[in-house]
Amino acid sequence: MRKGILIWPAIMLVFAGMRAQHPVCGFDWEDISTEESVERFERQLDTFLSQSNLTNRSPITIPVVVHVVWHRPEENLSDVGILSQIEALNRDFNAENADLSTVPDEFQGLIGNIGIRFCLAAIDPYGNPTNGIIRKQCFTPGMGLMEALFFSSGGGSDAWNISQYLNIWVADTGDWISGFGSYPGQTPPEKTGIVVHPKYFGLNGHPKFGLGRVATHEIGHFLGLKHIWGDSPDCSSDDEVADTPLQGSAYNGCPDYPQNGCSESEMFMNYMDYVEDPCMVLFTEGQKQRMLATLFHPPSRIGNSPVLCLHNDQISLSTWKAAPNPSKGQVFLTFEPPLMKLARYSVYNCTGQLIRQEEKLVNRELFIDLSEFPNGIYFLRIDNHCQKIIISH
Repeated sequence: MRKGILIWPAIMLVFAGMRAQHPVCGFDWEDISTEESVERFERQLDTFLSQSNLTNRSPITIPVVVHVVWHRPEENLSDVGILSQIEALNRDFNAENADLSTVPDEFQGLIGNIGIRFCLAAIDPYGNPTNGIIRKQCFTPGMGLMEALFFSSGGGSDAWNISQYLNIWVADTGDWISGFGSYPGQTPPEKTGIVVHPKYFGLNGHPKFGLGRVATHEIGHFLGLKHIWGDSPDCSSDDEVADTPLQGSAYNGCPDYPQNGCSESEMFMNYMDYVEDPCMVLFTEGQKQRMLATLFHPPSRIGNSPVLCLHNDQISLSTWKAAPNPSKGQVFLTFEPPLMKLARYSVYNCTGQLIRQEEKLVNRELFIDLSEFPNGIYFLRIDNHCQKIIISH
């Protein structure tokens, strides 16, 4: 069977002439240059699956770094939007999504709870605290389809160690590509991870692709899953997963159930099909086994990451210090103990008027830039703690 190779730098050429009704995943099966390494991964994975029992594993946590490489201001997604994507992944990969109840009765017994938790990394590769988000302004539209995306020297953002972090790049992939993910063995480390268009990242309000499932689909590729129809337009190719029925091609939109093709009933509601977000709702047990095996297998081994990932909404934000104070408006807040939480801070002027309010992810430090405000006394409030801030330019 022909193996699937994603053409990262050539995706724009493949789809340049497309006039589809909706964007699609940029996963492709053409590049022969890395076929040997992918086939080697397939052989090793088959051996690993036949010899290992992955059923009773403890939940796995994957630290994530999100590289936001933006050109237009609307592509520079908020911390809140990014966190909504992490939460969506955790629902989808742990069978906690409410729409799982829509799975037809014949497939209910095949639903797989993958047991993977995602969280933004709390420590960067150099041991420094981070909120797991990198923001980089670029000066070229369509950066998500360019080789430069993966290199700071080219205006993009360098990958973090792929054995410890899942790298997600959020960047403009054009009108016809929603995102793409690297298949194991397919890309060099510096280009290993997934890419998602900012329009489809997180809970974004899009009527068709607004539930964060573009990232769910692409992480499926990253963890060793192929498209459910095997990427050939007939019934002879398979996705290498025993409990997903043979399927001749992709489904789009939100099809009525049942749909017949290669099999009596096809599993178009699987995350690895092309249906719209509200209609893709499950992974299977077979897909679970394949993904878990990939997590502990070269080239990634990310399932054994030692990186701290902290997220606890019950942690109080009442203990923090602001420095320097007085300042020219650029203030660092230091939290003890270090944490990972979405915090809302409010800034009031000396008359008690609210002049700024924003939600940000915080770890050990949070930088707030108040330099746009004139000299004076201000009050900064987070939770029940309020501190006087003096700005003196």
